[in-house]
Amino acid sequence: MEMKMIVLFVTSALFCDAIKLGILESDRNLVHICKMALKDGQNTGQCTGNTTWVFDAPTCTTSNPAKGTASAIAFHFKEHVEAFIDSRCESEMLEIASLARFWNSPVMVRTVTNPSITDPNLYPTVVQFGHISTIDFTYAIKSLADYLNITSVVLVSSIGSSFDHYSIAAGIKQIVNKQHPFHVEKFIEIDENMMIEKEVAAENLRTTTNMIIIGNDFINLEMVLHNLEVTALTDDQYMVILICNKVSEVCTNSVKDIITRAKIIVLAPIIEEYKSIEDKLSRRLNFVVKKDEVEMYLTMYDACYGFCFGIGHNSVLDGRQFAEFMRNQHFTNVFGNVTLDGTAKRLQNYAFQWLPSENDEFQRVMTLTMIEAQCTFENKCFDLEVQITDEKFWDIYKNITIERCVRCSKYSFSTIITAIISCIAIIVFFCSIAFYLYRRKKHLEVYRMMWKISKEDLKVIETKRSKGRAVSDKLNSKRRQLDSYALVGTLKAEFMCFKKYKQIPWNKAQLKFLYELKSLNHNNLTNFIGICYNNLDRFYVLHTLIERASLEDFIYDQQFNVEDTFKCAFIKDIIKGLQYLHNSPIRYHGMLSLKTCMIDTNWVLKLTNFGISTMLSELIDQNYIRPLELIPQHFYITVAPELLADIQIGWNFPKGTAMGDIYSFGIMLYSIIFRVKPFDRFSLKEVLRNVVQKSLRPHIDNDDSDPLIDLMCRCWDSTPEVRPELQTIRQIIGSIFSNSKGNLVDQMIKMNEKYAENLEHIVAERTSLLVEAQERTDRLLCEMLPPSVAAELKAGKTIVPRNYKTVTVGFCQIVDFMCLMEQCTPEQVISFLNEAFMIFDEVIKCHDAYKVETTGETYMMASGVPSENGGQHIFEIAEIALEIRQRTLVYKVTSATNWHLRVRIGFHCGPIAAGVIGLRSPRYCLFGDTVNFASRMQSNCEPNQIQVAESTAKILMEHSKYKLSKRGVVHVKGKGDVNTYWLNELASNEQ
Repeated sequence: MEMKMIVLFVTSALFCDAIKLGILESDRNLVHICKMALKDGQNTGQCTGNTTWVFDAPTCTTSNPAKGTASAIAFHFKEHVEAFIDSRCESEMLEIASLARFWNSPVMVRTVTNPSITDPNLYPTVVQFGHISTIDFTYAIKSLADYLNITSVVLVSSIGSSFDHYSIAAGIKQIVNKQHPFHVEKFIEIDENMMIEKEVAAENLRTTTNMIIIGNDFINLEMVLHNLEVTALTDDQYMVILICNKVSEVCTNSVKDIITRAKIIVLAPIIEEYKSIEDKLSRRLNFVVKKDEVEMYLTMYDACYGFCFGIGHNSVLDGRQFAEFMRNQHFTNVFGNVTLDGTAKRLQNYAFQWLPSENDEFQRVMTLTMIEAQCTFENKCFDLEVQITDEKFWDIYKNITIERCVRCSKYSFSTIITAIISCIAIIVFFCSIAFYLYRRKKHLEVYRMMWKISKEDLKVIETKRSKGRAVSDKLNSKRRQLDSYALVGTLKAEFMCFKKYKQIPWNKAQLKFLYELKSLNHNNLTNFIGICYNNLDRFYVLHTLIERASLEDFIYDQQFNVEDTFKCAFIKDIIKGLQYLHNSPIRYHGMLSLKTCMIDTNWVLKLTNFGISTMLSELIDQNYIRPLELIPQHFYITVAPELLADIQIGWNFPKGTAMGDIYSFGIMLYSIIFRVKPFDRFSLKEVLRNVVQKSLRPHIDNDDSDPLIDLMCRCWDSTPEVRPELQTIRQIIGSIFSNSKGNLVDQMIKMNEKYAENLEHIVAERTSLLVEAQERTDRLLCEMLPPSVAAELKAGKTIVPRNYKTVTVGFCQIVDFMCLMEQCTPEQVISFLNEAFMIFDEVIKCHDAYKVETTGETYMMASGVPSENGGQHIFEIAEIALEIRQRTLVYKVTSATNWHLRVRIGFHCGPIAAGVIGLRSPRYCLFGDTVNFASRMQSNCEPNQIQVAESTAKILMEHSKYKLSKRGVVHVKGKGDVNTYWLNELASNEQ
């Protein structure tokens, strides 16, 4: 979590204590308005004597609903934040308030729809600045109910509308259960995703109570009000009240038409001078504040200004003491007055209003002014002063008794059908009742949505695809290569996944179709498991997973011998599956291809992904879902031209038809007969265009005598009506393959026996390849490491790092290598380096030394490690250096005739540490000052010279065979001035 600390302001007092305030808010503009409020409070003298440091962090998101809570914990323990501006997310608000109780930190709350937050016993450090509160709404409804002599109400609440929101109606119900201000006759919860729930709710609203309370916290309020038939309710003298969490003009902006037609009464907070506040906010923030965001900015400003006010009157920032002080307080800022009651909750005025017409303004018919009062045991610390502003408006609602005949005047369609069928049963036969009950049962089963899969039951498994196929992939062990599959409970499923953009309200026709799809059961079909939708941003369609292989895998595998027995079995299974689908309520497959024909472990062909193409096409057209990536063009190869012309290639699926399946079957017949892909001589884009515009079909040689080819050509006719029926196709196939003897299982047994005979040879061949690979690995390991170290590693031993008292390390670098690179191609440069370093390797092999590594044009070597050679290491390296120089002097560079190979060589004798570094690519590495010194000897050396330091030269001078000459003092980086020598022997210094 990234947190940005901003110093908001610093008071002029030099030694004042700093107070750290944590703002849990993702909107940077809201953080800015908070800092503005703190500055205003400082300027007006409301909070003096303290420096305020402001921390802010993002809060809840769809993918991380507890992000704000985590931020608050980090603020407290890492940054020592002492007070909080709470998150707007209801769940996080309670969590943070609970934590603040134990931290004894003040919390400024901006959203008060959850009634639990108003209890000072549970949350003693909370101060509430929200413009609405469920306890306010509850007693406002009680005031109206008392005025109209109504004792009970119906509450309508939303569920599942938002992960960060607590339903207003649910909050009112919670208060009523504890304090009993009135009676709730019915509490109805509506899931907007379920059409059937809204239909049932509309029927259940008609009770003997005429006051119906609806919260405005639905995602699509207009659709909910329409489905609840509020206009019909008010026509039957029901009083419908919409509770608004914002001022009435903002709350009802999208539903003014239905508010006017249905004469719905709106209960909303009153914010005086709303337009003036909107303009003032826009000026101060330097951008136009939207009308529906005014209260959000105003609440944040009041909360931060209130915090400033509180700390200005408390010498010590104690959470409980802070909240206790804020009770019954009053302060004024640039946007108006703020008054808090005995629980430190904002006192807010409300009004019941109605809208005469869409173009009019809301008219107040009852105003409720909140005044401070003695707190009761229910934590109610206010009274409501009721003012009736339009008594005539309320006359029609006084003392109304809803008769049972009015309550039941709106029958549902199913009730009417039930009554009609019952009358017919009495008149005709009692058996009609049984028939109706059966139909009713089926009707209810449709709405149970047995195909719906919850996100808790679905688990997507990502698989690691093998890089090559094993030998056993040929026959019975042939397996599909899957990137991922799903687990639904314990059942494996393959799935199609889409990006979901908005929630999907299924209509009756779609629910019935999905019920019928779920009910399909045939030996040549996989099972449709269901759909997982409205699950964050993904939409899954799932079928039973067949792990064996698809028909495409067998048909295009030239090593698999597809005889007439196989062709007959495959084609007949396809026809059986299609016949069942075409005779069912589904009527089509829609995605028929070799890929959607699966072969199970019993060699039975099963069709998959059937019946969903039309549904997916409609959902994509209505922007409910989108493919995660472009649909491959080869998917459309088997799509009928009349369907291909109406879709957007790559982004949508064809709508399924029975005749479209016949065309797809004809294209599949081509692949089964000839075992090649259709249209393989053209590009896919060109094929799809010509199939539609020029009636392009796969190329075949004219053979009028072959009935199977004739059937194939009839199936892909451009006119759907001319294509043969499935029953005709089945009869023709039966006559063509009438002489095919044996079954598919017998054929596979024979092929397995033949394959087993060759298995021993294959195993021996693979074993030989394994031994050869092992030998190559051993050789490579010996190239990377000293032989003795490599042998110990292969034996499983651990190489213990150790220090060596004296070791000689040498470096050899090719001079002017960059010039060679400018004259030669990369291939010539690599070839030259290979030849040069091979010469160096040959020299080293003749001595007791080993190559450590090569870096670019530099070659590093060492002697005396890991096997100590009794002090001979310095002479071994000297001999190697002399021999390398001698061989490079006569080397000819063929790729650059004007460039001569010259080297710089330097070595040094001294102590080092050595050990094996790395597990996957181990290296025997040398460490110490000796390595650095040897590198400096090489880098300061002249071309075709061998340079050593004085300490190394003295050892060599003890043997007369080495001729050295003094170079003089050389400045060496990290060593200062060093006396160095040339190792000459018999070599010439000339180039």
